[in-house]
Amino acid sequence: MRKFKLNHTLVSFLPIIVFLPITYQIINDFHIGGLELFIDFIKSAFTPKINKEIINISITRLNETLFISFISWIISIIFGSVLGILSSDIFYKFIRIPLFIKYFLRYFLNIIRSIHELVWCLILMQIFGINISIGILAICIPFIAINAKVIREQLELISEEIIESITSLNGDNFSSLLTLIWSPIVKIIKIFGLYRFECSIRSTVILGLFGIGGIGTSIFLSFQALNFNEMWTYIFSLSFLTLFSKQILKRLKVKRINSNIILAIIFISILITFSCLYFLINLLINNYYLSNLLLSKTIFLNVFNFPNDFLKSIFNTIILAIFASGIAISVPPFLLLISQNKYYIITLRVLAFIIRLIPPTIIILILLMFNTPSLSLAAITLGFYNAGITFKLLNDNLSEIDKNNYSAFKSIGIPNRSSWLIGIFIKESRSYLSYCAYRFDIIIRETAIVSIVGSIGLGWQLKESLSSFAWNEVFIIICSYSSIAIIGELINDKIKSNIV
Repeated sequence: MRKFKLNHTLVSFLPIIVFLPITYQIINDFHIGGLELFIDFIKSAFTPKINKEIINISITRLNETLFISFISWIISIIFGSVLGILSSDIFYKFIRIPLFIKYFLRYFLNIIRSIHELVWCLILMQIFGINISIGILAICIPFIAINAKVIREQLELISEEIIESITSLNGDNFSSLLTLIWSPIVKIIKIFGLYRFECSIRSTVILGLFGIGGIGTSIFLSFQALNFNEMWTYIFSLSFLTLFSKQILKRLKVKRINSNIILAIIFISILITFSCLYFLINLLINNYYLSNLLLSKTIFLNVFNFPNDFLKSIFNTIILAIFASGIAISVPPFLLLISQNKYYIITLRVLAFIIRLIPPTIIILILLMFNTPSLSLAAITLGFYNAGITFKLLNDNLSEIDKNNYSAFKSIGIPNRSSWLIGIFIKESRSYLSYCAYRFDIIIRETAIVSIVGSIGLGWQLKESLSSFAWNEVFIIICSYSSIAIIGELINDKIKSNIV
């Protein structure tokens, strides 16, 4: 048993070996051309530009960000809940409809979930143009599928005894189903659903960098103009929105919701649902470019005309995901192993928050000031961005662990690092790896964010194909992205089952 636990601990640190090839390539590609500009960027963080005009722009952009995030979040919760129920086993025990609908929905949701919202955004912008509605739609597509998956998995945890007790009442099937699933769904929305709102804000910021609107657009425009003081003002205003939303969400999690509020939410949800369906149908019918595209035979006739260096792009995307995951897994425990000093931990928490706050697209553009585009640069960008997320989770969980063993080991003369490793981290290593395995699925999808800007992998190939309207290539790239994500998820499920 001890050996089994030790393996989990070692696996948490082992991926740090990815720094060997990454560091070698980054040092090899380093140039001092933009180093002065990078130093100016760092200095500007301490002197953000603050005046009436900037404050007004920040408020306007934050309102846009909040609007896109909230609408995307509420739509994805509504449709995610409906599709999660329709794709669950429990639904078909009460409602007698053909089973192929369940399997079709599961496969369909797997496909749209496997493609990042940025990829959806770029495709939709090419078809419909740039507007806020496209940003909302791009976020909703994968978020609906993610929410549906989580809700379906949680509904399938309902025990057979509870199901039998409900069915034994011989009530109406629909009423029995609603009675059975109502409490679990409300619980899921309060816990996981509220967390998805924070994810929606992050996604809105990333899409904003590509012109959708919100604070992300202002950050990118300031960066392009090399107006770093102004850019940091927008970043700090984003941090205010993030912290404020977190506090609101924390209060909502512990607060009991009145039944009248629930009825009002249901009524508003129905209105939003019908409005979304009307908007979507209107958008599809009135867009002549989309109609011509769907009727065009070129996509299907040239489907086997692969882009240049296609296999290399697939290989680079897979390696990028592996390297970034290695960084995200190993960096947090390694940094915490160095020291347990209170001020050191506070510094790490602040750095992790800043890394999580700055969109990875901006991070890689900053690094490109003094480095050439490469797989290693994209990996270190995506890896540290996700390391900021895994660090928060690990540090929060470790702070709740009983420190008696740690104190006992220290009292008998065992060094601090060994005491922390054996007395604290070893207890958390298994659940930490389980979360990192889940994070790997997200990192595969997020490779699109850095590869589009970093001139590497399928993301860059997608950007090139979209700019030349090569829709057959776009179709092939989307299928490849989806296949990599789905295969990675299947492998990941095997790994998670071994960890647990």
